[in-house]
Amino acid sequence: MPYSASARSPAIRYFYRIVIAMAVIAVQGSLSAQTSVAPAQQLVQNEDAKTGRYWTTRWEFENVDIDKLAGRLKSIGIDLGLRLRGTATVKLDVGIPLTSLRDGAAYRFDGTLTSPGLVIDDVELKHFETSISYRNGLATLTRLKSQVGGQDRKTSGTVEGSGSLQLVPRGDATAKIKINNIALSPVSDLIAKFLPSQNGLLPEAGRLSGDIRFRAPIDRISEMEAYELAGKVNGQGLKLASLPPADVKIGDLTIEDGRLKFRELDLMAAPSNLEPSGIRLIGRADVPLGGQGEFSFELAGDDLPLGAIARLSSRSTGRTSPAVVDGKLDFRVRGSGVLAPETEKSTWNIDGSVASPSLQLAGIDLGVLEHTIRFTPNQFDVLPRRDEATLPATFTLVKFRSKYSITSEALTLQSLTATAFGGQISGTATLPRDGDGDLVAGLSIADIRPNFRIPALGRIAPIATATIAGNIDWRAPIDKLLDPNQHAGTATLSVSEIKINEERVGELAAELVAKQGELALQASGDLLGGTVKVRTIANMLTTDRWSDVMSRLGQSAFRFEHLPINPLVDLSVGRRVGLTGHVSGDIIADFDGQPVSQSNLRVKVSAELSDVNYRSRLLSRKLTLNGRIEEGVLVVQPLLGDYANGSLRLDGRVYLFDRDETFRPRADLRLVASRIQLDRGLWFLGNKAERIQGRISTKATITGRQDSVRIRGSLQGRELAAYDLPIGVARGALVATANLRTWHWDLSIPSVRSSVGGGQLDGELHLASGRRGGVDMTSRWKTRRVDVFRLTNPFGRSSSLATGEVTGEISLGGKSVRSVDDLAGRFDFQLGRTRGAAIPGLIAASQFLGPVSLAGQTFDVGEAKGMIGQGVVVIDEFWLGADNALVRADGKLYLRSGRMDMIALIATGDYRDIAANLSQLAQKYALRSLLPASAIFSVTELFRDRTVVIAVLGSTENPIVRLRPIETFREEAARFLLREGQRLLLAGTSLSVLNGLDGGS
Repeated sequence: MPYSASARSPAIRYFYRIVIAMAVIAVQGSLSAQTSVAPAQQLVQNEDAKTGRYWTTRWEFENVDIDKLAGRLKSIGIDLGLRLRGTATVKLDVGIPLTSLRDGAAYRFDGTLTSPGLVIDDVELKHFETSISYRNGLATLTRLKSQVGGQDRKTSGTVEGSGSLQLVPRGDATAKIKINNIALSPVSDLIAKFLPSQNGLLPEAGRLSGDIRFRAPIDRISEMEAYELAGKVNGQGLKLASLPPADVKIGDLTIEDGRLKFRELDLMAAPSNLEPSGIRLIGRADVPLGGQGEFSFELAGDDLPLGAIARLSSRSTGRTSPAVVDGKLDFRVRGSGVLAPETEKSTWNIDGSVASPSLQLAGIDLGVLEHTIRFTPNQFDVLPRRDEATLPATFTLVKFRSKYSITSEALTLQSLTATAFGGQISGTATLPRDGDGDLVAGLSIADIRPNFRIPALGRIAPIATATIAGNIDWRAPIDKLLDPNQHAGTATLSVSEIKINEERVGELAAELVAKQGELALQASGDLLGGTVKVRTIANMLTTDRWSDVMSRLGQSAFRFEHLPINPLVDLSVGRRVGLTGHVSGDIIADFDGQPVSQSNLRVKVSAELSDVNYRSRLLSRKLTLNGRIEEGVLVVQPLLGDYANGSLRLDGRVYLFDRDETFRPRADLRLVASRIQLDRGLWFLGNKAERIQGRISTKATITGRQDSVRIRGSLQGRELAAYDLPIGVARGALVATANLRTWHWDLSIPSVRSSVGGGQLDGELHLASGRRGGVDMTSRWKTRRVDVFRLTNPFGRSSSLATGEVTGEISLGGKSVRSVDDLAGRFDFQLGRTRGAAIPGLIAASQFLGPVSLAGQTFDVGEAKGMIGQGVVVIDEFWLGADNALVRADGKLYLRSGRMDMIALIATGDYRDIAANLSQLAQKYALRSLLPASAIFSVTELFRDRTVVIAVLGSTENPIVRLRPIETFREEAARFLLREGQRLLLAGTSLSVLNGLDGGS
């Protein structure tokens, strides 16, 4: 309660100083006029019959320096004690006592004082004006006005009112002030000067309004108990650190007889994004300002955010550590008593109730609170409001009882008993009060089972539970608590039934012993199905603090055997990864007895990973790691073993700290991998790795930090395919980047040369993580005599449009590719040496060709053009030509199902008897961009007996062929026959000549 008074007193003094400064400025303006020669003077009256002779005159000054006026006032014995800056305009009727020039109380002043801007103790007043009257040593201010804060009249607040100052002789100051919409920031700045330790607890923003009347002796202005005050204050939009903005009302505020009273405190924060339920705090108080005497208070709060309040408290001390307590709290508390100079003679009785749906203390979940509290000079209890036997499991804290006594020498905790977390906690302690003697504490823990939230890289922190039992016996001089060298005691803990997210972890036993400057820790247990042992000793010096413990550690050994890696990996990233396996090894740390830094930390690491799997797929039977840390650098020498049905070797350095000695690892590693199976080795890509096939061998360097890893090298691959694009045997450069925080990556192979399908494939490939999942892909390829069957087989079918050689170009890519449905591209191929037996539907079409069979026909020339998109190959034109046959087709092929929807034209036979008509039509329409209907009709009639049109439906494996009428000729088919029919004609003529030669022989 004394704090509350202290916090308010500077605010009250703030308004008082404004009033007193205004009054003194006006007075000193008139006094300084006595020695000024600048203004014109006018004699008004020379005598007063009762009080003596007066010289009355009119004084007017413009832009007078306020600091100089303060100096003149001090020269006649009136010291304001404030720093003043600015200028003022003074207009006064001055009465100078000719017979009492040294009597300050004898002067008379009446007039006005205005200023565009005054600075009083760093508080700026703008557009200040007041009327002043001075008689018999009393300065009276009326019609006082000023703006406070803000750059203009719209944003600044105002002060209006009146006041008086008994200056000669020194007496009281009185004021009646109305404040309206004053910014709190200058008030907070002023309070911080008087209470610098509370700077972090002061409002950062908000507005203040109210009415205040007060009286106080000028000589005791810093003693709040000397005030007489009454008023009310309202605050709007008060912003305090991370707490939501709040409005506050303080009604019936009084200070009288050294006591501060307010009967109406109401603080409310409306619901917001920060606090959806809002905050409410109401109360009253009656406390002695001098810290001694009777007190009473009542306080109630709803939905108080304890985490924000705790962070606010740590902010005032300059710490940035996470809040110790978190959750929301409702409470009702009342108290009364008598405060005495000696605490042991004070009496108090405080009781109330608290409630919270969920409360965390130092990361431990305290569960639901519905308890009563009682606090007296010898007892502090927290008891449940319900019957203990009916409490649900959500009540982890059942009850807390303590008895203690306070004497002038010590506070003795005679007994502490708590039922919490399903177990019992009990203990005793003695705390010296005079700064001399030992703090002695004994604590016993029996089978408590708290919940802990474990910090992790993932968004959801896992919950750990364990059954804890043990004893703590500790002693340390009360004035040496910060000196670990002075501590002595033993702490033993047994931690069993450890579980993380309901998965059993194991058990652990630990002992910490402090003796004669030595801190020794030993721990051992079975964790995660393996064993762990820890042993370390710190030899403390007399000048050390607890922050120096790490620097005094000697050689510390950590041994682990057959630990499963899946919980370690899952906990580190905060999600289930799917890696399984075991790790065994030793870590030996030597701190060299010096403060921990990059230069003296020595660590040796040896570990072996065995039977590493990802989702039941074997990644490695055995990987061994040997390394050391020296001068802040992890030297990997090396990581060696089998990996993804191949072999792997990794060595180099990892620089653990940056120039500011901040932990930011930077890699400089060399990787040699041989015959790695890609769909296994790239497991970290998830299901996307299954779309990257083949084996690679590579030599690469790995550099950079976690958020920017760079990989450069070369690779050689066999049987390669990426997202259904066959690559075959390939060689090329490798450039990759990755952000291990966001799992974004980018892989480029700028120049690939591979052998596939008996031909050659050249191109470039770029893969990257997609924004919406999947993979972004860009590729461009040039083919030379590649078997088309090998090119299309990866799309999921056992046959294709043709077998034979293709030469040309294809581009293929897509955004967030997950399947062939997401691919897009174009192709333009020249076809050669294509066997008709492999063309879907061509064998079935032979039934419409009579004695002509195309099953064994080899087509020497042809073209295939089209595009790929949304899982469909759109064939703009596909044609094949032989000596005695032409085949043309267009339509669609659905990649996922292999379904076809195509129209094909097959032309066969001897064309010599229509040669003249064909040549005539070809010459007539050769240069036409569009064929007229008459031309299409003519071509149809000419080829009616030599051509069939078929529809090819069904799948590529089981095509369905249907004969279509010749009238279904389209312009593209007619133009094709005009163009390619000439070729058949020439081929037929050449064949007959050869036959004739044969017959002539």
